[in-house]
Amino acid sequence: MNIRLLAKRNIQGNAQRYLAYFFSIVLSVSIFFIYASFIFHPDVVHADIPGGKLISRGLIAAEIVIIIFSVFFIAYSNAAFIQPRKKEFGLLTLLGMSKSQLRKLIYLEQTMVSLISILIGVGLGFLFSKLFLMAISWLLAVEQPISFVFVPEAFIYTIVGFILLFQLLSLFSLFHIGNAEVVDLLKDKQKPKKTPFVSKWLIALSAVCLSISYYLACTLSLNNSYIRVLPIVFFVLIGTYFLFSQSIVALCSRLYRKKKSLYGGTNLITQTNLIFNIKDYSRLFFLTSIITAVILTAAGTLFMFSADLKKQGMDNIPQSIGWVENDASIYSVIEPSAVENALKEDGFKILYEVNMTGVPITHMLPHMRRGEPNENRSLLISESNYNNAAALRKIEPAKLSGKEALYIFPYGGLDYQFVHKGEQKELHFGNGTIQVTMVGQRNQSIVAPIKAATTLMVVDDQLYHEITADVPLKEMARVRGYEVKDWEESMETSSEIEQMSNNHNQLQTRAPIYQEMKQGSILILFIGLFVSLLFFIVQGSMMYLRVFTNLEDKKIQIHALHRLGLTKKEIRQILSAEIRILFFAPFLIGVIHAIVAYVALSNLLGSNLFAYSAMVIATYFLFQLLYYQVTKKMYERAVINSIK
Repeated sequence: MNIRLLAKRNIQGNAQRYLAYFFSIVLSVSIFFIYASFIFHPDVVHADIPGGKLISRGLIAAEIVIIIFSVFFIAYSNAAFIQPRKKEFGLLTLLGMSKSQLRKLIYLEQTMVSLISILIGVGLGFLFSKLFLMAISWLLAVEQPISFVFVPEAFIYTIVGFILLFQLLSLFSLFHIGNAEVVDLLKDKQKPKKTPFVSKWLIALSAVCLSISYYLACTLSLNNSYIRVLPIVFFVLIGTYFLFSQSIVALCSRLYRKKKSLYGGTNLITQTNLIFNIKDYSRLFFLTSIITAVILTAAGTLFMFSADLKKQGMDNIPQSIGWVENDASIYSVIEPSAVENALKEDGFKILYEVNMTGVPITHMLPHMRRGEPNENRSLLISESNYNNAAALRKIEPAKLSGKEALYIFPYGGLDYQFVHKGEQKELHFGNGTIQVTMVGQRNQSIVAPIKAATTLMVVDDQLYHEITADVPLKEMARVRGYEVKDWEESMETSSEIEQMSNNHNQLQTRAPIYQEMKQGSILILFIGLFVSLLFFIVQGSMMYLRVFTNLEDKKIQIHALHRLGLTKKEIRQILSAEIRILFFAPFLIGVIHAIVAYVALSNLLGSNLFAYSAMVIATYFLFQLLYYQVTKKMYERAVINSIK
């Protein structure tokens, strides 16, 4: 027997414990390799793929996330592997193994597992990289599929990077175990567990932090999101940590004092195990709940944004084809007849058209960040013109009289109020000036928000005619627009119309912008789902490790309970309850965090995303339930089969 053979047999003996860890590392390496194969692909490097550089940046960001996440996961897993084996290491030391030999044994075990997982991960990554390139080619809609080539850089970066990562983390674990005394190693599991300490102040801190984070998230808007994101993350982390380390402990203690329910069935054993292990569980609960929240928020955000993209396109780009003529007396950008002919020739039905004129005006508005007044330009239009266009878009009509005015800002996601009800404002047009009373502001677009028509000022018809009575047509602006049925399919027609126009800056077509955003969102969703899958597997692996690292202690406890008269059915109930708490307590908190994030996203997009969020949470729950069932079956089999 030598150290190398002993390390090999230890791995074989702990194969069940290593299973989830090994699978997670293989998946991490595979995804990293696949992404690296695309990043360093010759066609991407030489910019032969349209959009390749943009995807490459997204994949680089994903690679960084994978590496950072792998660091925490491997460090956690190494600690989880070493902790239950301290008695084994103490016995080996007592039998004559030196500290250097013990370090060598642990180092060889971890190196063997890491090398095998890296090699298998790279092999699977290379095997599936062709499928990944085919999927990317389809998503990018390239004429020639991306060729499958050998990319040396992908092999070098993946193999060398993960080997260095494993070696570095192995050194930290060796330092921890190598300095422990034999007595400490042998008696580590014999130390009695104390009832966890509970602080009312820390429970209050948890409630306050979570309340602040939820309030900040639920009142999030586009103009304050950049200053709220970090505080939200900070308060969620602090609140969640103390929720599990303090609030959950207090709840378990309260349940433990209810003797009537405590003595029912197997509750005594289940609750006793829980309250004395909750301190050990708290860190796992904290990590897995945060991971759950991250997975649900990231995957949900990507899915919701992709699913809601069509509505966002229609909200922000009012008509399929729209343009603004600076001189209302002529058509210098494009002739309406040319647009109509192009649409009809390609078989597109025009649902409605918009044709309105207005007077360019200037007025003072506060700067969105600094608050100081700045001169802004808008297009003054009549109430009837606004209401006609609003009716076509199923928007509430304006109701004005006298010298009242309504300010129209085209971007619904920005809730900043530039004007307030009752505010007096001077409107300047040509050589004239008029003072109006503002009835408010609407953040929605009814015509193409281009140049002079980016923002609108709506006034009563009579007042509008008084203002424009002496304004010649050539000093007015004209807004034209056509809404088309099945506009998503009008890419080629839209491109043709753009080529016919004399001024691209004055013309807006919805289909090309929508298709570009759709393509980008699908790619991001495609990449994000891979990373979310990795996070899910790793989270499940952490719980799997926590269950199987204490397997021997659990066997001893269950064997003693069985001798006292507990049936196998009751033992299964105890084991199921313990695993159920491990899997679903952090899941519940993670779902609550994610729901708050979905509310914030709904506010930002101005859409009701309840159905989409329910689909994401339900899908995740099914995967979590499947993982729970598999782990439970394996755990029950391992424990109950040991009963003689």
